[in-house]
Amino acid sequence: MIKELLEYSLNKELETILKVENYQRCELRKGYRNGYRPRSLITHIGGRIDNFLVPRARKSVKFTLLKRYQRRLDEFDYAVLNCFLNGQSTRKTAQFFYNFFSESNISHQTVSNILKKIDSLVNQFLKKKINDDYSFLNVDAKYILPEADPP
Repeated sequence: MIKELLEYSLNKELETILKVENYQRCELRKGYRNGYRPRSLITHIGGRIDNFLVPRARKSVKFTLLKRYQRRLDEFDYAVLNCFLNGQSTRKTAQFFYNFFSESNISHQTVSNILKKIDSLVNQFLKKKINDDYSFLNVDAKYILPEADPP
């Protein structure tokens, strides 16, 4: 069902871009269709969707639904990121998603690549200067005392 919805949405988006429906003749036409190409995509809902058909046009078309060369949805990347941030290593995160989807090819390197996406954002945040005037600073933290050595 997800595959059919995805194909339908991509076809409707191409109709909007080209300004005509399939097989329609019109002076407002912005281009011509050029068949389909099969793609696969990993989603956070249904796992891997294989061989869904992406419509093509003679001139390059940018879809808003899918980015070029996108093989995973952003929501799937967020799920991998949350799993890692909750204490799993990259290899354990990869193993979890392999067990969960059973045919997904998520490796520990893929997990590392997903983490690299946010590295620049974190570095930007850490280097950001605080220019505002603040009257109060509220810090919330948790400190765990180390266990005493047994007698």
